Amino acid sequence: MKPANVCCALAGLVAVAGAGVCMASAPPNPKDLTQGVWELDLSKSEFCKPTPKKSVRAIYDAGWGMMVAHWTGTSADGKPIDTRYVWRYDGEKYPATIDRAAEEAISWKLVRPDRVEFTHWSKDNKITEQLVRTVSADGQEMTQTRQYLGAKADGKDRCVDTQVFKRR
Repeated sequence: MKPANVCCALAGLVAVAGAGVCMASAPPNPKDLTQGVWELDLSKSEFCKPTPKKSVRAIYDAGWGMMVAHWTGTSADGKPIDTRYVWRYDGEKYPATIDRAAEEAISWKLVRPDRVEFTHWSKDNKITEQLVRTVSADGQEMTQTRQYLGAKADGKDRCVDTQVFKRR
């Protein structure tokens, strides 16, 4: 191989290797690593209830201390998922959805930049679910565990989903 061709081949190899590094998305806010767009990795996730066919979360800071999430996808029965919700990390209760009448409220706590804990509350002020979102050290994977309280699944009173998301 001629020296010029070797240089071109090396430059191409470096460009391809560099592209792989650049393809990873940087977290938009180092104070809250859960912000961004996340797509469910079904191959790594486990569910107590029927498994959705697709699930995407877009989580972002709307300003004035208010967070917003837009959850889209396709449910296990093929129906579209399109839910929006808002919150502040202040421990107060916020509606579980803003698109329709909410059956539950959610309270939120940012524990660390890589960890958010939140609780679902029924209208009669009972805890129905406890959830935790954690983001991997490289910021590219988010795991959400959901503990259903009082849910009957596989004969158990408590059931835990593990949802693994990849950053888009």
